Amino acid sequence: MPCNNFRTLTPLLCMLILASCISQTLVSYAKSVDNLVIRFRYKVHIINCLPENAKPLELSCHSNDDDLGHHTLWKDQEFQFKFGIHFWKKTHFVCNFSWGSKSLNDITVFVNKVETRTCRETGNCFWKVETNGIYFSNNDQNWEKWFNW
Repeated sequence: MPCNNFRTLTPLLCMLILASCISQTLVSYAKSVDNLVIRFRYKVHIINCLPENAKPLELSCHSNDDDLGHHTLWKDQEFQFKFGIHFWKKTHFVCNFSWGSKSLNDITVFVNKVETRTCRETGNCFWKVETNGIYFSNNDQNWEKWFNW
């Protein structure tokens, strides 16, 4: 009789141990895949790096689905927003920037296939506004000028 109970419990114990190992592997795998293969959530940062005594940066951002409103940023202030990408339709955010008499309209700050490649590693897209234009970075350290005033 005791041998029959052992034979019944052995497959059950094996399945429990296997399930535990698989769940731990999937969690660690999912974390690495999110950084390397595809990212589902992103954050866009827009930073005012205009001079101290300058007028504020005015901006408004939107997508086809979301209006993020109007924002006034003084020196070193930041506006940021988070979102998930859509697989069945394009995720596309644009912003209108104005500073004194200068303005740039319909500037794409995120669109699938462009920023999903450039921002995938960190999940962040940084935009820095300076007196001579707007710069892009995916790590807040290495900047590339993308737009002139």
